[in-house]
Amino acid sequence: MLYKILIIACGRQSIPTFVEPAMENVTAVKGQNVEFKCQISKLGKHMVAFARADTPPRLIAFDEKVFRQRHKYEVKRPMKDKEWILVIKDIQENDIGGYSCQLNTDPVLSKTGYLRLKGKCLSKRQSQIATFVSKMPPYVARTTAAAVEVREGQNVTLSCRAFGDPPPTVVWRRQDRQIIRFNGATGYGASVFNGSDMTIIKVNRKHMSEYICVASNGVPPDESWSVKLYVTFKPMVVPQAEIVQVALGGQVSLVCNAEAWPKPSVKWGKDGQEIFDSSTFSISHQSSEKYRSIHILTIKNVSKNEFGTYRCIAMNDNGEHFADIVVKGKNFKFEFKKTLDIFVAEILSFIAGTDLKRGSGSGYLDDDNEDDDDDDDDDDDDDNNGGDNDNSSESNIDNDGYNDNHSIISVYKLAHSFDSTRKSIETTMQVPSNSGRLLPTYSFQSVPSADGNNTHSKDLRRNGVHVDNDDSD
Repeated sequence: MLYKILIIACGRQSIPTFVEPAMENVTAVKGQNVEFKCQISKLGKHMVAFARADTPPRLIAFDEKVFRQRHKYEVKRPMKDKEWILVIKDIQENDIGGYSCQLNTDPVLSKTGYLRLKGKCLSKRQSQIATFVSKMPPYVARTTAAAVEVREGQNVTLSCRAFGDPPPTVVWRRQDRQIIRFNGATGYGASVFNGSDMTIIKVNRKHMSEYICVASNGVPPDESWSVKLYVTFKPMVVPQAEIVQVALGGQVSLVCNAEAWPKPSVKWGKDGQEIFDSSTFSISHQSSEKYRSIHILTIKNVSKNEFGTYRCIAMNDNGEHFADIVVKGKNFKFEFKKTLDIFVAEILSFIAGTDLKRGSGSGYLDDDNEDDDDDDDDDDDDDNNGGDNDNSSESNIDNDGYNDNHSIISVYKLAHSFDSTRKSIETTMQVPSNSGRLLPTYSFQSVPSADGNNTHSKDLRRNGVHVDNDDSD
């Protein structure tokens, strides 16, 4: 048998036969067109192939589809499944040889006819073809469409029918090399599946991919076929942020992440009115991998009219889904919980490890503490002067007990710069020069308040150390 073709038949079928004469030898003149007729009885669901008997053998056509040199070959079916005709056009010397008609029965049925040119005899090699049984490389019948759609949650079977001699084996894999899950999105799986028919139970959107079947039988080359699996499902929309704050006159982008197949149509709206591109609004989207997409509404030069609730709606043939995003004004709260002198004293106490509140302690950040004797000496001097120094000292001490004449630090700068959102108030503090020590710079950072009121909250930072002041007024 010159050329063998094998596809496993589904179920029990009647065995077809050739009706004589079939594939008779043909002798023709160079440049003519010739026909090989293959008459068949009871073909049923079996398939017909024409091949060039050669080494290695070359498949010409499968059913009515011609796979090589379409300008050279043609397949006709004047009597539907009863008669198949292979037409060879403009014959030349290199067309001389055997041509076979084969049926994918088990075992394979085959009929071979030979083409000769007038005045030309078959070569010794060509004459031996009648007794030569050749091996056939695999060929994949496209029994599954190149693209398949299935609803999420349903089952799907991808088929890859291959034939050849010897019979080929078929292996499926995902084009992206991910694991193939055979039962739902998290069920058991494998990197490859062996077999012609691959069934996936409870298809999930994560199954969406291109699947490739490869047929091989040891006779090169291997044959492959790819099928794109699309899983359809209702849209799902998730906002990047549910609440967005923006300053008046600023610009803000609202972002919705959508999952859907087919790809959804997305609209934006506010107060029941659809939003379109304008001088205030700009709509855009970015396609992500497979079934994911990103949709963006940009609001420019924001005014109070743009504050409110915006809706992102995604729709496809399977349904629709929406998400809301609230746009609010950006407000701040700035609050001093203590008077500046006590607050500074607490900072120094934190740094120096001493309690400087209400004038206690030496009042300087020296390494050694003053002895009580110094205070006694001061008291003696005051007594000798008739207590004048006491009166003077009392006059320079405020109601909080803070001595202004012997201030621990001097506040050089208190800069308030509010640009509605981000500016900070910086207080630079320095120890008197006679102490020889310089304190670091502290900043009061503006932070948005949780309640959204037009106030500020205090955030004190020193070299990366966060100092909280939880005392109430």
